[in-house]
Amino acid sequence: MSETAVAGTGVRAARLLLTDAVLPAHGPAEPTDPTPAEGWRSHVAAFGPRPGGTPALVAALERSRLTGQGGAHVPVAAKWRRTLAGHGPLTLVANGAESEPVAAKDGTLLRQRPHLVIDGLLLAAEALGAQRAVIWLHGDDLGARRALRIALAERPWEGTAPSVELLDGPVHYLAGEASAIAQAAAGGPALPTVRRREVPGRPRTLVHNVETLARIALLARDVEETGTRLVTVLGNGRAVVEVESATTFTELLADLGWTEAPQAVLLGGYGGLWASWSRVAHLSVDEAALRREGLSLGAGVVAPLGAWACGIHQTARLVDYLASMSARQCGPCVFGLPALGERLGALAVGSADVGRLLDDAASIEGRGACHHPDGATRLVASAVSTFADDVAAHSAGRPCGSGALAWPELVL
Repeated sequence: MSETAVAGTGVRAARLLLTDAVLPAHGPAEPTDPTPAEGWRSHVAAFGPRPGGTPALVAALERSRLTGQGGAHVPVAAKWRRTLAGHGPLTLVANGAESEPVAAKDGTLLRQRPHLVIDGLLLAAEALGAQRAVIWLHGDDLGARRALRIALAERPWEGTAPSVELLDGPVHYLAGEASAIAQAAAGGPALPTVRRREVPGRPRTLVHNVETLARIALLARDVEETGTRLVTVLGNGRAVVEVESATTFTELLADLGWTEAPQAVLLGGYGGLWASWSRVAHLSVDEAALRREGLSLGAGVVAPLGAWACGIHQTARLVDYLASMSARQCGPCVFGLPALGERLGALAVGSADVGRLLDDAASIEGRGACHHPDGATRLVASAVSTFADDVAAHSAGRPCGSGALAWPELVL
């Protein structure tokens, strides 16, 4: 049981994972050494019966300052207050479709502690008056689906809570975006939509990341968080670890066997931000600490870049991938992202102007029908800043010797 007493308080505290996990470099979160999922009896022995969900849970969410763990880190209490003030049938979705290709924290959590996620989903559904509860997965995540089906089958019927549906989405970068999930849950395509004002009385959908719901399940039981964060770290393959928020990035990588400092890290995944190692080495793996530095853990991905690689070349590959994964619903995706990738690739080999690259990025920023292009433009801007020496050399017509070396852990 991963539960302890908080010193001097008598209050219980719990970690989310049963154990850290080592995974292959790509694909669903199938561990190389699987940990059996926590069954119903063990779950109840660890945490007790699930309490009922009521709107009063908003106060606990506000006290905890819990934010969403899917990437945007919006305060959960604020989302609940907006939902409670709305009208119309409500569908509540637990989002387990990690669209960042190297992310695996949510899939690992679902494989180890599916009941904790289901508890959070049912608590939120009851508290918000949802008529429908859905768990959304990528279609290729067989391990998570298997764990959830077993968990749902062994749970007793739970009074006023809605039944839980498992829905499979396409294996696509945008299939985990909230508006795409809402559209798919209503029977449409899993593609992002333009944000519109809510019309009273129309069906509504609220999407929560599965880690967020697991933490809600702990809060509802007065189980305090231990100040941890789930992160996926790249290296020799992937590792999903639960780290204390006071852990520095230097300590995190050292614990995972890094013996040489990287030149930079990509935080958040393909739609995240680059940061030089000198900028983050001393920082804690903590969202609040990173936000004070203008950074974010996003979807919980930490991808170190070794000294041998060219950050501009790697960023060009990432932008090419993001262009291939667009919804193709508007000009910035159809034309802007491929052009941006080409311009970055040309810069990497010393035949492009960085000024024109930044102009191209500015022409895309904020103009997409959804926010997909904005992730790419932020990535590019952070790369130009972080790898300033490479940019200067390439702009002067000097390609770097490492430009052709691939970064196989990051690009599929």
